[in-house]
Amino acid sequence: MTAAPDTMRTSQLPWGKIAWFGLLIVACYAQILSALVRQWSRDPDMGHGFFVPVIAVYRLADADQLLAIQPRPNWWGWPWLWLAESN
Repeated sequence: MTAAPDTMRTSQLPWGKIAWFGLLIVACYAQILSALVRQWSRDPDMGHGFFVPVIAVYRLADADQLLAIQPRPNWWGWPWLWLAESN
């Protein structure tokens, strides 16, 4: 029995489940989302908020590429955590 190399791994996102989850989030947070949209449209400092969901969906479309990246530990964050804890 041979294991398939990690570079050969392919992943398919469950788009149906993602859509249902997205609809549930919108239904649960409809009041908050409508307040956000009102703030984005009225406050000139918050106008960029309309672009955030568009960019998020664009990044989600590239999820296969992101999922193919192999995670590796990186210890550079520990000093920042230690500094935050000490304050």
